Amino acid sequence: MVFSIIIAKIIAFVLHLFGKGATTLPGRTALKLRHNILSRLSKGVTVICVTGTNGKTTTCALLEHVLRQEGCSYFVNKSGANMLSGVTTAFIQNATVFGKCKKKYAVLECDENSLPLITARLNAQLIAVTNLFRDQLDRYGEISHTRQRIKESIEQSPSAILLLNADDPMTYSLAGECPNRTVTFGVNADTAASGVSDSRYCPVCGGRLQYRSRVYAQLGNYRCTKCNFRRPLPDISLSDITETGFLLHRGKQAELAATALYNLYNFCAAAAVLDTLGIASLQALGTFSGAFGRMEKFTCGSHTVLLLLVKNPVGLSGCIRYVCRIRGAVDMAFALNDNEADGRDVSWIWDSDFTPIQMKNPRVYTLGTRSADMALRLKYDGITADEILNGEDFHALLNIIERSDSDFIVFSTYTAMMHMRHLFIERFGGREFWE
Repeated sequence: MVFSIIIAKIIAFVLHLFGKGATTLPGRTALKLRHNILSRLSKGVTVICVTGTNGKTTTCALLEHVLRQEGCSYFVNKSGANMLSGVTTAFIQNATVFGKCKKKYAVLECDENSLPLITARLNAQLIAVTNLFRDQLDRYGEISHTRQRIKESIEQSPSAILLLNADDPMTYSLAGECPNRTVTFGVNADTAASGVSDSRYCPVCGGRLQYRSRVYAQLGNYRCTKCNFRRPLPDISLSDITETGFLLHRGKQAELAATALYNLYNFCAAAAVLDTLGIASLQALGTFSGAFGRMEKFTCGSHTVLLLLVKNPVGLSGCIRYVCRIRGAVDMAFALNDNEADGRDVSWIWDSDFTPIQMKNPRVYTLGTRSADMALRLKYDGITADEILNGEDFHALLNIIERSDSDFIVFSTYTAMMHMRHLFIERFGGREFWE
């Protein structure tokens, strides 16, 4: 094992010399040299796996933010490296050459499809599931397939504590099929938000779900019209949503910095994990300012550039609703790619709701490998693109941003975000994600 670790560390060192992230190749190499290396590296570590369709990166960033402020010994796998090779790389980077991990906590963002491969090789103490939505159908398939993969992971982790979104019927239904101890989190509110619902039927018996209140999409206070399946009273909950928001947690509260509806669930998930670990620091949660590529802010002269990762209808619709509540003028760019990591099928944009943009009347730009598709989709919701940029011409976008006299919002799929983000850092300042 020592040889495998040394080779992997050398690869990471060389990649860093060339300004690369070194987030997957070291782990992939180590796994080829020793297939069970992860089980050895993770011994004695409290492993927290965070999975689900939306919110994984932000939830992990919230946990990192609090653990750092609390002075805890921890590490995270850097954004995007959420498959088996990325998780293995993270352990190698935080272990001695003899395979002893130097940190107490491992906070792991885990791709839903890769989670069974990860839990088969390490002993997870906590598994948090943020939500389940339709996402990259050509890669993940329907929600039922994703749910099954997560269930397989839980079955491989009989001693793990499950942290489940009580407001999502598909997610919470795992509690009835897995004997693990379960902690639930949710939002006690009725926002009357619209959006595509991916769970209109009961995951237990197939009956139609009824809602007493709804936060967004299928998340809310539901019950089945045919069986006893219903939303439980969450163990960790958020309510009293105002312009800033307050997290209610066993009678305590904290002002939140990022208040988009989907972010409220990330705060709840992080609070549930921290409470289960016995690390309850709500004030630290309240000072969180954003994660890599998710509501990440850059400064260009006198105005702000907000970068938002979008990858499915619910996420994009939620981001649009949030942005359109921002006061003042904004310009917008939509970067749509169809590379393998994005999903080749971009039909999901037709299930997204762009109509709130009409109220802001911004200048709108599209770019990416499918920029024309995005411009066409916008047109169907009454929004005309001011310019359709040529493919991945991110330098042209930078020039547009610098000429703009308004704050700028960039909605981007994953590979477009990865390609443009380092250009943003070069031009506007910031840190690379592996730093």
